[in-house]
Amino acid sequence: MDVDSSMTSSLEVEGNEPVPEEQVEKSAAAADVEEAERRSQVQQTSPVGGPRHAPSYSVVNAILEKKEDGPGPRCGHTLTAVAAVGEEGTAGYMGPRLILFGGATALEGNSANAGTPTSPGGAGIRLSGATADVHCYDVVTNKWSRITPFGEPPTPRAAHVATAVGTMVVIQGGIGPAGLSAEDLHVLDLTQQRPRWHRVVVQGPGPGPRYGHVMALVGQRYLMAIGGNDGKRPLADVWALDTAAKPYEWRKLEPEGEGPPPCMYVY
Repeated sequence: MDVDSSMTSSLEVEGNEPVPEEQVEKSAAAADVEEAERRSQVQQTSPVGGPRHAPSYSVVNAILEKKEDGPGPRCGHTLTAVAAVGEEGTAGYMGPRLILFGGATALEGNSANAGTPTSPGGAGIRLSGATADVHCYDVVTNKWSRITPFGEPPTPRAAHVATAVGTMVVIQGGIGPAGLSAEDLHVLDLTQQRPRWHRVVVQGPGPGPRYGHVMALVGQRYLMAIGGNDGKRPLADVWALDTAAKPYEWRKLEPEGEGPPPCMYVY
């Protein structure tokens, strides 16, 4: 998306005579057969399509050189995986990263429960603690850092969407201190050591201001935005943008079949 060995003939075991290679090969073959039979028995006794064990989780104590390097408690932010840049071991190489953008540290709403809308559309909700911070987590060094990109950043927001397109993160939508954020597309270019913000010009009508929607890159080319809330009601519409075709333009899709009902916060 553009923006303006070798093997020895025998194995020696301490206190024993060398084991001939032929015997070793027979033992290894027998072990392989036993393992195959064991796996076959497991597959036959396991229910097809049955529940699987959930992956285990562990706490990672990330490195913070300064307190402000870490994002701290917040909600409604995005965390986007970005691939490495360059060849490992060469000048300018940057390893894989997780980019955190925005989010809210406080809520104020139109009901007794802060941040809880009283209507299906959630009109009137405001995020008083919305931010436009950018934090970077280096998955190799286990280190958080706060970065300040060049360029004009998006307005503070939460409940927006973010998707990686190569080594860029595309931001759209959300809700901030003044209400719904504009529908503009913002791109954080992470190709260089110092990232840079760009605003992408898109022609014609698009998804419009909304929050709580989802956006994904399909086929390494098409940005797809679905659902969310426009401040009046939940949505179920589908939009696509071809990142390889200029001028950039959103297209509203009309998929065949029965689609999901209007929804939001479906991650």
